[in-house]
Amino acid sequence: MQKVLLNFCIILISAYLPVRGQKTSMPISLAEALDIAARQQPDFKNAARNIAYAKLATQGAKASYLPSIVAESDIRFNAIIPTSVIPANAFNPSGNPKELVPIRFGTPWNNSVGLRVVQPLFDPVKLASLNGVLLGEKQAEISEKRLWIDRFEEIAGVWYGLLLAKARTKYIEKEIERNLANETLIANLLKEGRALDLDLKEAKVRTNGSELDLQKSLRDIKSSQAHISYLLGYDSLVLIEPKEDLANIGLGFSDTVSVSRITQSGKTGLRLDLEEERLLLQVGEVELARKRAEQKPVVNLEGYLGGNNFSFGFRPFENWYGNSFLGLSMRWQIFDGGLKKSQIEQAKIKLEQQRNSVQRIEQKIYYEIVQSENLLKDQKGLWELQMERIRLEKERMDIVRRRLLEGRATSKDLLDAEASVSREEDALFVIQYDYLLAMLALEKATGLLQPGKK
Repeated sequence: MQKVLLNFCIILISAYLPVRGQKTSMPISLAEALDIAARQQPDFKNAARNIAYAKLATQGAKASYLPSIVAESDIRFNAIIPTSVIPANAFNPSGNPKELVPIRFGTPWNNSVGLRVVQPLFDPVKLASLNGVLLGEKQAEISEKRLWIDRFEEIAGVWYGLLLAKARTKYIEKEIERNLANETLIANLLKEGRALDLDLKEAKVRTNGSELDLQKSLRDIKSSQAHISYLLGYDSLVLIEPKEDLANIGLGFSDTVSVSRITQSGKTGLRLDLEEERLLLQVGEVELARKRAEQKPVVNLEGYLGGNNFSFGFRPFENWYGNSFLGLSMRWQIFDGGLKKSQIEQAKIKLEQQRNSVQRIEQKIYYEIVQSENLLKDQKGLWELQMERIRLEKERMDIVRRRLLEGRATSKDLLDAEASVSREEDALFVIQYDYLLAMLALEKATGLLQPGKK
């Protein structure tokens, strides 16, 4: 019975393990990948929480200027009734004014119940703080937008690398087929005495090299898929299969960011890093205003409505007397030893530093735009030139193959022509990849890279 049970458990485990080890395959586009990351990545979730936190801070700042109502209640037992004194000759001008008479005021039990209302009328510190939390809400929104852009740029870079690896894999597979065909051709020519044994060995070596390149390319695909799976927020490996490829992702130079469109219009998008620096400048101005506001008076409208209970025994329902007031209170600190003055000067220094940071970003933008424009133009020229090179190399390879069949070329010439085509086509994939990255850099430099929630 135990042996039967053991065999049953082994069968269950063997059936379970392949399912656990199996990796999920998911065909998606780049835009869908960013949406998945927005739903699953903890960074996006934290960004949304930061916005919610900033909004709650704004609500709290606004509530601080609304009236506050506090219910108060005290129950006291005076073990020793307080003693006071009055002049003994208060109504006798001829008596000694320094003679005092002790008198006790109060009862052992003293209870009070009431409502206290405070309405701020003028509180410059609270007003400045309200402006600060409003800017904090904008800053949280900008931070979320920057996260979208930075994560899109990161995902897109790995995505293009995956497309490059998949394109190279397809090409290497075709290259292996060509190498095997060359092996067959050279083997037949060897039988006819028109080729050397060394040519056949070289053809086999190239086939083996292509197979090694194929294995490496497959490993690059797996690595890129693992990286994308991590960037999308999956807890385990998901084999992402892009719906795009290098042939249809925007290498036609028509639906992408074109240099002429940007330079002719003279317009660019708003750079979020510049927007964030300007927002920090406003925060510095608010902080300076808040420090100055601390030197101003605070005026509140205060009111109280309640009653007091006095008794020699604990009688909480007897001997109650009303108590209420309504008035204005003002607090104004007129001397603090120079503390506020030093804090104001510090806030001025920080504000000037932030102005310099904004100027530095503004100076940096035009440089990045010029650099990215030049890079994109260079990559476009390289792409067009490389296409022409491949066309010429293929024509040369076809000529060599015809000449080989006619006996006017050697197998070595064909292998060299095949290798030349392979090098040029492999270089094309790298140029396409670099072009996509250059296009992405130009969109970011001009502020046109603005992915958002669908």
